[in-house]
Amino acid sequence: MRFGALPLGFLRREIAARIAPNIDSGTRYRAYISALTGGGRAADGSERHRGINIVVEIDDAALRRARSGERENARHGWDGDLDRIRAALIGEHRPHETQTLLIERVLAGKRVLGIMGTGRGKSYCFAYPATVEALERGRKSVVLYPLRALCNDQFEGFSRKLEPLGMRIFRANGAIPANEREELFAALESGAWDMILATPEFVRYHAKRFSAASRIDLLVVDETHHVGKARRRSGYRDIAQTLAAVGDPQVLALSATVDDEGFTEIREALRIEEWAIDPTIRTNLHVVDARGVTDKHAYVANLFGDGARGIIYCNSRKEAAEVAKRLKERCGDRVAFYHAGVPTELRFAVENAFRSGGIDVVVATTAFGEGIDLPDVREVVLYHLNFNFTEFNQQAGRAGRDGADARIHLLFGPADRRLNEFLLKLDAPPLAMLREIYRGLKRSAREGTLHGSSRDIADILGIDDCRDRSIESALRIFEDEHLVELGRDDEGPYVRLLPAPEKIDLAQNERYAEGETEREAFAEFADFVLGAEASALERLIDRPLYPERVPLRKIGRD
Repeated sequence: MRFGALPLGFLRREIAARIAPNIDSGTRYRAYISALTGGGRAADGSERHRGINIVVEIDDAALRRARSGERENARHGWDGDLDRIRAALIGEHRPHETQTLLIERVLAGKRVLGIMGTGRGKSYCFAYPATVEALERGRKSVVLYPLRALCNDQFEGFSRKLEPLGMRIFRANGAIPANEREELFAALESGAWDMILATPEFVRYHAKRFSAASRIDLLVVDETHHVGKARRRSGYRDIAQTLAAVGDPQVLALSATVDDEGFTEIREALRIEEWAIDPTIRTNLHVVDARGVTDKHAYVANLFGDGARGIIYCNSRKEAAEVAKRLKERCGDRVAFYHAGVPTELRFAVENAFRSGGIDVVVATTAFGEGIDLPDVREVVLYHLNFNFTEFNQQAGRAGRDGADARIHLLFGPADRRLNEFLLKLDAPPLAMLREIYRGLKRSAREGTLHGSSRDIADILGIDDCRDRSIESALRIFEDEHLVELGRDDEGPYVRLLPAPEKIDLAQNERYAEGETEREAFAEFADFVLGAEASALERLIDRPLYPERVPLRKIGRD
């Protein structure tokens, strides 16, 4: 490794062994010096060696450019075969009656509400018509999700399935990296996009960008039951104003849980013309209540030790890898782990091996699920407490899609709640912490500038429960509000304080609003799921909440 003509050193053998084959196959990497270390004298008076920390990472920009070229070639070569879209989304399967009805009405230009349970294919109801309209007529669709994590999970699956057809798909929320955000804004400026997966806060705060070449043709409101209980959440409470601000596009609303009051509120807010309710109830799923079990590793080892087939869901990549490692001691090569950090080729290999029976147990994060249709999963283990109702239902709903009996094992407990609250605080600092970080920056900056990485700044400020992730999130919010300028110079990364207005309302920031929503969603979910009877949780999974005083369908004939 060199900096110009200056030799810096060598990669460790283990790292080089992993990177070299990727370079040979065309992957590009970039490297930069993140910190200078050592120097000075140790306590015994000896001079300490100097060193450097070098970060080596995949050149995402180069990867995206390559993918963009492939996508454009596919787009120009589109042959009009609509069955390719169906196959890309649901493989060999055919859409069921409710899906077909909803898609027909969307393609007819109607404002439609669809209500169907987990595992009944809500995402197909918008992904298919959005792709048809984009490739056939150049129309644009935006899909709203209540939480950033859901938006990001869906983005992974749709990109993999639809980009080979030529679809230009972006995600839009406050958690995406700066370079991805720049590309998104460039696409919005030029209109070079087909489908954007976003939070309602993003669309609300950036409504002016969705005009001219980027006018929205179809707005999909997924998990639309939030519209019916949006007293506290402005992104859904003000959705009628957002619709007006982006040109009043056609609407498709989808949910698995809508009661009579919510049904009325959704119809009024979104001006729904037609609806279809799928009455299917899954009776083959059974909850095994092991909440608070003291030895989770022993539990899963006993469960899968005799050849059972299933998925173990964990909250982090580190935990997924650790659980898989320990389970391998009992189950050998029947076990694999899966998360968004695993290389794409290896993820494909795990999926295929699980589908074909080469492995029986996948230990995964939420990345394993969306778009991965596996009918014969007999056991699903929720190893940690989920962050919201939707994630809980989606993961539990992976079990028994072939209609045969399947079990969902709940291994989480009250301790998981504290951990999740801590993780949410790291990624979405509350208002009090944001103020404390900003005051700390002002105190620590020399002539208005503070050098250092996010980890360095966290160490300098010394705020309780404030880590590098908290600093990164806070700096993005401050940058949005023009309170700081972020950059890199000869001394490394820096934060430069800008002249601040007399009054700053950080609560109106898009990223902050998304973080508050995630905290509120988790609090509501945890309050219920930690105290509910197992029978109530089973009903939550297999018996969606439908309005009782409306007919199953109101569909036009034009």
